[in-house]
Amino acid sequence: MANTGASGSDLAIRALLGLLIIGLCVVLFFVTVVPAQRAAAAQRETDLTRERMSDVRTALISYRDSLGNYPSTLDSLVLFARTDSVFAAQAGGEEERLGPPMADSLAVSPRSGTPFLYELVSDTTGVEIYWLADPDSEADSIGSRDPNPSLRNAASWE
Repeated sequence: MANTGASGSDLAIRALLGLLIIGLCVVLFFVTVVPAQRAAAAQRETDLTRERMSDVRTALISYRDSLGNYPSTLDSLVLFARTDSVFAAQAGGEEERLGPPMADSLAVSPRSGTPFLYELVSDTTGVEIYWLADPDSEADSIGSRDPNPSLRNAASWE
């Protein structure tokens, strides 16, 4: 009579191959899905940071329109934004946003909580513009360090 059942070594090989397939699926998951999730999270941080910088730009424009010049520091801008009707209207607007504009967090990057870099730029002709940059990404900035009026309020990503 012939033995039709699997031998112990056949079962061991099948079990080993099954574990190998499961292990390769786990590796495939970590090689493909996890980096994509990290990239999506990084893009969300970038989008949120740019949205916050656009909020700062809106507040800077409102400050300049109300007081005739730009603030010397972002702290002055935060104090102004707490009571500014334009900034408050934006906070209550119906435009789709990643996060609500809040005056108290206006001056800091959502990426790290580090304050944005801010400089007033002017020259002898009286041209006054500002430079606002994310301390965590040199690619994200608004305005310029050159007193060029065409660069006023221009974002690097637009």
